[in-house]
Amino acid sequence: MSNYFSYFPLVAHDLKGDGKFVALQNIMRRFKIKSSVKSAVGVYHSYDIQAGDRPDTIAHKYYGNSKWAWVVLHFNDIQDPLWDWPMFDPMFSDYVKNKYGSLASASTTIHEYRWIYQEREISYDGIVTPEKYYIVDETTYNTLNINERKAVTQYDYETEINDAKRKINILDAKYLPQLEAEVKNIIKNGL
Repeated sequence: MSNYFSYFPLVAHDLKGDGKFVALQNIMRRFKIKSSVKSAVGVYHSYDIQAGDRPDTIAHKYYGNSKWAWVVLHFNDIQDPLWDWPMFDPMFSDYVKNKYGSLASASTTIHEYRWIYQEREISYDGIVTPEKYYIVDETTYNTLNINERKAVTQYDYETEINDAKRKINILDAKYLPQLEAEVKNIIKNGL
């Protein structure tokens, strides 16, 4: 990822307010990969992040060089690699303990009640239709049939959020030169 920041232009900045300016990379420049590109068939490969994976190791695995870690992050709209990346034990357990006091408490305290109006389904061709639900109050929850409702604990809620982060898309390597050229142009010239 070391070359990524070389694309950014230099700006003069007075760090100490003493009139002495220093040239710094303007890391405030931004770009966004179009959603139409990210959803186009054949442009990406699906990947489930495994324990020990990092953006640089995934880039090395798929692109042959860890310098493309920024592509893994940007292609998946990951702004903060610490909190937007899935956690694995013991980090996940520590996070839940810190947030809720203990694993036991998080595993027994209800976070929300759900009214399930569409169950998760897998079609004959492997297409997954996710579960769809409304969040309801406990009174409404208690009036629902047992197969239409789900009580979600704090632990299960955090697990769902964390597990959703595991599924990312990897840009096909043949598009790297084009992406790099476009990003350089956008970052350097502000286009």
